Order: sequence, then C-alpha cells, then structure tokens
Amino acid sequence: MARSSSQAGAPRRSSAARALRGLIILVVILVALGAGGWYWLAGELDRRIASALEAAGGGGATVLCENRQVFGFPFRLGLSCDRIGVEAPQNGVSASAGSLRTAAQIYDPSHIVAELAGPALVTAPNLPPLHLSWRLMQGSTSLWTQGLERFSLVVEAPVVSVREGEGAGAPLARSERLEAHARQNGAALDLALTDAAVTATLPGLPELPPFDLAADLTLDGAAGWLRTGVPGANVSQALRGEAGTIRLLSLSLPGGGGAQLSGPFRVSQSGEVSGDFRLAVEDPQSIAGLIGVLVPGTGGLATTIAGALGFAGRQEDGKTVVDVQVREGEARLGFIPLGRIPRI
Repeated sequence: MARSSSQAGAPRRSSAARALRGLIILVVILVALGAGGWYWLAGELDRRIASALEAAGGGGATVLCENRQVFGFPFRLGLSCDRIGVEAPQNGVSASAGSLRTAAQIYDPSHIVAELAGPALVTAPNLPPLHLSWRLMQGSTSLWTQGLERFSLVVEAPVVSVREGEGAGAPLARSERLEAHARQNGAALDLALTDAAVTATLPGLPELPPFDLAADLTLDGAAGWLRTGVPGANVSQALRGEAGTIRLLSLSLPGGGGAQLSGPFRVSQSGEVSGDFRLAVEDPQSIAGLIGVLVPGTGGLATTIAGALGFAGRQEDGKTVVDVQVREGEARLGFIPLGRIPRI
C-alpha cells in the first residue's frame, strides 16, 4: 500500500529540524568561544599593561594611565586612559597629556591604532617648560614576535609654546601637518619625516619665513631602536658610531628657494660627520640665512657654500648642484675648504 505524501515528508522535515538545531548549537558554541577568547585577550592585555607600568616604576620612572579600561567587544580590542603621564626624575623629564585611546581588530591584533588628546605639558633639561597642542594626533604601530616593527605618527596643526602655568604662553613654532614614520629594514632603521608650512619665532630673533621640511634616511644598524628605544634616550650620543644613507634632506621656501641633500654618511665615536653628499640649491643666499638660524653653528659654512655655488656648481633642472666631501667634520668642495660641521 503506497505511503501518503504527509507520511513521506515527515522524516525529511525531522532531518531538517535536527540539522537546524545542530547549526544553532554550533553557532552558540562558536559565539561562546569567541566571547571567551575576547575576554581572555582583554584580561591578558590589562595584565601586560599593569606589568609594564610596574616595570617602569621599578626603573625609576612613573607612568600614569588614569581610569584604565579595555574595550571593543566583540570585534576590536582597545585600551583607553582618561589621562596619561610620565615622570622620569633620573633624567629630569616629565610629561602629561589628555585621553588616550588605542584599538586593534581582533583578527589582526598586531596592528594597533591610537589617538591622543592634548594638550601635552613637557619639562626637560635645557628647555623651558613647554605646552604642546594640536588639532588631531593619530599613530599606528605594527607589532610582531620581536616587538615593534613599524610606527607612524600624524599630527595636524601642532603648536609648540612656552608654558605659563598650565596654559600656553608665547608660541615658538607651529605647522600645518607633521608626519613621522619608522620601520625595521633587516638590521637597519628607515626613517621619514615631513613638516609642512613651519613657522618659528625664536627668542631674540626675527620671525622666520614659513618653510617646509622633509627627510628620508636609513641608519644601518639601528633597527633595535624601535624595540628598546633610543640608547640612553639621547639621539646625539646614539648616533655616534652609526652609518647610513640620506636619500633626501630637503628645506624649501614657499616663495622660492630650496635645498636638497643626499648621500652616504658615518658618524665617528667623537661625533664627527663624514660623507659624500650631493647638494642641490635654488636661491642659495635665502637658504643659507635660514639654515644658519635653524642649525646653530652652521651659519658660516652655509654662507661659504652659497658663495661657492656660483663658480663651482653645475645646473640641473633649474638648481645649482655641487658635490661636497666631508671628512671628520671638515667640508670641502674638491680642493676648496668650506668649513667645519659642528659635532653631533
């Protein structure tokens, strides 16, 4: 006797219902595992931050992260502080700033983005108390098993001022946009910097015309600086004994005039610079005057080079180009002595 259609369909509906229940159970298990994994990672992040803060205290520095919280469930993992600060009395350095927010996607926790609110108050040896402000400051990092692999920072409308109490006094410098980038390249460290529309008012000097800065260089053996910081927290000392290549060091004036320097270099243990450089200049006298103010001790050298460009330079793309040799701080244009570069 033939089975009715309702009798034939019942087993199929029963199988589909069991499959649906199994799928729902699987989804619930996966969600539970994902939630558990997020909370484990959040706890691990908080423990590591607490450990880092404690280690900094043991090294003589105090690092502040007020109202520390881990957030972002379920797809992001982030850390926020209402206020951050650093006190390093052994170096005479203290700094504080506003709220900090960092975040990483849960599927790519090695890539971290951050945003810091201003202003920042900084005290450091040989500097007046500083007040730093900005419209927006954002950074990003890439971390791997051996630590920090690359770092980027973008600051819109930065202003550096002398601090008066907790507020800003006379501004020293400002610009439209500052960008800084660093990355490991094998054993080397690649560095890049741009600062657009810089204006500076230095005490005792007239206000400088607006200018743009750009730098792109490699330090041959400095990859570890990203993981452990600049040795001794002193860039000048850390550069001694290092070598590298300047791909571009540029200074330009919006109204005309500019200089571009490139070439390999090395720094002796005593801070003397050596290298073979290509220097391209447009409107040499304007650039020489600006360099003499920005880099103390180089005014005479810059003026001498500007004067030598007229008879020793060659024309390339509207610029006057010379090849400058520097040996242990002594700069020469062929057999013509130009002067000394100050020690780093």
